[in-house]
This record gives sequence, C-alpha cells and structure tokens, in this order.
Amino acid sequence: MIDGVIKFHVEHEYQALPEFEAYIELEALRSRLFALGLIGETADGIGYGNVSIRAGQHAFFITATQTGKHTKLGQDQYTFVHDYDFDKFTVYSRGAEKPSSEALSHAMIYDIHPDIQAVIHVHSAPIWQMMIQENYLATTAEYGTTAMVHDIAALYEDRNPFAHNAFVMKGHEDGIITFGRNIQQAEAALYHLIQSLIT
Repeated sequence: MIDGVIKFHVEHEYQALPEFEAYIELEALRSRLFALGLIGETADGIGYGNVSIRAGQHAFFITATQTGKHTKLGQDQYTFVHDYDFDKFTVYSRGAEKPSSEALSHAMIYDIHPDIQAVIHVHSAPIWQMMIQENYLATTAEYGTTAMVHDIAALYEDRNPFAHNAFVMKGHEDGIITFGRNIQQAEAALYHLIQSLIT
C-alpha cells in the first residue's frame, strides 16, 4: 500500500514562495514522469512520487504534499524547505502547501554530498520488484521515519554517491529514488536503471 501521510514534524509558514528560478525545468521533469505513470495518484486517492532541486546548503524546492494527481503543477504547488533538523525530526518550510511526505529523505540525500542538486522519487511496482530481485542498493526502513533517514545515510558511508545514484526503498512499496549533479543526471539515472532492468 502506498502511504502519502507526512510523519515528521513540519514547521510551515503559509506565505508566498521565494523566487524559484528552477521551476520551469523542474516542472518539465515532473510532467515527463507523470506522463510515464511514475508520479500520480492511487485509486484510493493517495498521491505518489515527487521531485526536488537544491536551493542552498540546507534548502531545496520540492513538490507539495498530495499533488500527485495533477497533470501539471503551478509554482504555488511547490514548497520551499529552508532548513531541516534530523535530530528533531523536523522540516522548516514555507509556501502555499506543506512539503511532500518524503521531504526528509530528500534532505538526507542532499546532505550526503554538496554536489547533489536534484532528487527524483517515483513509484513503479514492476521496477521496484525487479530491483529487489536483482539485489540493487536498498533501504529497508519505512518511509518518512528516522530509520529511513539513517538507512539512506548508511548506504553512502563508504560509497561514491555518483557511482551509485539509484536505490530501491524496500520499506516503501514501489518506491525508487535517483539523484544527480543536476536534473538531467538524476533523470538519466532513472532511465538507465529502467533500461538495464527490462533489456
């Protein structure tokens, strides 16, 4: 079952989004993923999949919570995460809506390396199953938990993230994450992963 509920603490300010220069590029990415069914909404109304882009040392723009059903998103359907605290399990954000339920997972990925600039989280049952069967890099914790954050950090303690920029989320059914030095690299990692599994 896909669960899209925010589990961490959010200190959110309902105010206008800051200047968002990367909106057009990030939204174009999201539109392509939506068209492929990798972002969307389940039959019971739970949204899945999200994208983000770095906007500072501890800051990034991310799709807002429960936006998966929308074909296209306006700027006000993205949220600015301007800080986060793993110890307090808290995200600090502003915008018209709260951030995606995967915001802390994105935060930890950005914390892995300062050159990571974009993160993609999609859902695909067949790709998820194949990644598990083929023993791809994986987390095991439930999504949106402190354990998930620690799982992600542990994956990259001794690995070059840019040589291993995709992993499967065993504790988050159908969940897959890729990332990169820019949007193009993160998206290419996703398509390369899919191609390698189906050919």
